[in-house]
Amino acid sequence: MTPLTLFLAKLIGAYALIMSAWMLVRRDVALQMIESVSREPVAIAFVGMMRLVIGLAIVIGHDIWSDTAAALVSLIGWITLISGFLTLFLPPQTVRDIFSRMAYEKRYPVFALISFALGGALLIAGFSA
Repeated sequence: MTPLTLFLAKLIGAYALIMSAWMLVRRDVALQMIESVSREPVAIAFVGMMRLVIGLAIVIGHDIWSDTAAALVSLIGWITLISGFLTLFLPPQTVRDIFSRMAYEKRYPVFALISFALGGALLIAGFSA
């Protein structure tokens, strides 16, 4: 594993683990934040910009598919880049509709637990190499 893969696995893993734990502990605040952001076109654009820049940084710096951890980091980069691009260029109502179809509030624990598992796996990969 390259030093960059190790760094990104630790960074993304820690972020995912911390945020998913926060989501599970502070569900009310997280859902309120998501609802508030999804109603504001400027906030949607800002989220799209942040996703785009983070995705670009990962894809430009780490488009490596040589092992499982590297491929996972690269996949996260591509997903982040594509979602940022779509968030910026789709009409805000379309973004809200997509979010609504995800039934986020209903499936909230599933999203949080997937993030928790992904974060844990990346942290283990990053610190055990």
